[in-house]
Amino acid sequence: MATDKNLNEIIKEVYNGTIHAVKNIIPLDPEVGSPQLVEPPLTVKFGVLIGVTGSIKGELVLQSDQDFFSEIGEVMFGMPLTEDMLESFAGELGNMIAGSLSTYLSNVEINTDITHPTVLQGDATLSGFKRALLVDINYSNQKNLKVHLLLNQ
Repeated sequence: MATDKNLNEIIKEVYNGTIHAVKNIIPLDPEVGSPQLVEPPLTVKFGVLIGVTGSIKGELVLQSDQDFFSEIGEVMFGMPLTEDMLESFAGELGNMIAGSLSTYLSNVEINTDITHPTVLQGDATLSGFKRALLVDINYSNQKNLKVHLLLNQ
């Protein structure tokens, strides 16, 4: 466990690692916004949640609309994804990004582990976290991916 890093340093590395992971996994050119603090609750119509444990405890939530997740799948795999395939892909995309983030953090001596992805659909409301960071990632096709880091410490 990274005992020599304070929470703010860890959060900064998580932010940097998340941007690094998104840029490496999603083959589109993003414009990354500045991190913002957001208050609970968080409402998600479509997205994926992955738990994070270790030096930092919380959840990583990737949120967008189904059309954009489908477009990402089409860019990555050459075909648009719908229904069950879209749900499966959203979970796998979250898993790839969280896994890449975990590897990045390991390289800067922050130990983490991730849980399996949970796909969120409908009007999911997330609460029970102490604070949350939001980063908007915008793409040239007027699409947006919201990345939330929900902290439990």
